[in-house]
Parts: sequence; structure tokens; C-alpha cells
Amino acid sequence: MSTTGLMVTVVGWAASTPREVVGDGVPYTSFRVATTPRYFDSRQGVWADGRTEWFTAKAFRDVAFNVAASIRKGDPVLVHGRMRTEEWVGENGPRSGLVLDVTAVGHDLTRGRSSFARRTHVSGGQGDEQAGATAHEPGPDQVVEGSAQTPVDASAHDPWATEGAVSSESLDEELVAATP
Repeated sequence: MSTTGLMVTVVGWAASTPREVVGDGVPYTSFRVATTPRYFDSRQGVWADGRTEWFTAKAFRDVAFNVAASIRKGDPVLVHGRMRTEEWVGENGPRSGLVLDVTAVGHDLTRGRSSFARRTHVSGGQGDEQAGATAHEPGPDQVVEGSAQTPVDASAHDPWATEGAVSSESLDEELVAATP
């Protein structure tokens, strides 16, 4: 993906759940993002919403699988990427929309907490694909939401993993203990 063009960061809400698509052999996912600016209306003495802007975020290759597994409709998100206009012909004639070709995406942690699970790749003649993983079948190190499967210890395979990192459970206990 080219890095030339208008690079922007959109802070908003996922307006749809990402859908996995494999087009022309390159996996990608897309989801809608809505952003509404808020401002203080000093004449009325209240906060007001500005005009909502809508974007389609598209992520390709490995990022597509991570986005599809992580983002859900209603999640607060930060999306960074190259903005472009996409044109197509719809029922009512020619249409256009703003598209962000994603280079980075994540949850907006000013709105809540999130948990991260590193996706590692297994080498052994399989290129960058995960051993045993397909678009719909998780690999040995993927966490399947709602299942009893436990994640593989990333520190054994991942040079960036940190031993002694604070778990979300211990953070919850600290927060409860500190609450008056």
C-alpha cells in the first residue's frame, strides 16, 4: 500500500461489524466509521453535536483478520490511514464515498478498556500464514472468543513479550481495592 496521499486519523465509533472478505486472493475487511464533533453552544449553554461524517475503513492481509476478530459495531475506535474517494454505480446512479485504507486501527481507550492478544506466526515452510489457520479456522495461538481455549504463552515465542506484565485480572483487583 502506498503511503502517499492524504494520511488522516479518525476518532469515532464503529458503525458496523467488520465483515471478512477475500477478494482477488487478498483478504480484506471493511467496516463503517462515524465521527461526530461536539462543541459547547455558548448561546444556549449546552453541549451540542455537529454533523456526523461517515467513512468506510478497509484493512488488508493480516490486519484484516485482526480487525475482524477485534472490532464490533458500537466500539469506540481510532483509525489511521490514507483517505481516498471511492466511486461506484448504485441503484440511483453514480455514487461516491470516503474510504480510509487502514495502516493502524485500535480501540479508543479514552472511552473504556481493551485487552490485547498478540498474534504470532509459526514458521516452517508456510510463509507468513499461521500453522493450521484459515480465515475461519483459528490457529493454535489464537484466542477464540467464548471458548474454553487458552492462549499460548506468547513470551516463549515472542521476543517482544514482557514477563511480569500486569494482567487485566490483577488490574481489576487493584482498582477494586483502591475504590473507597
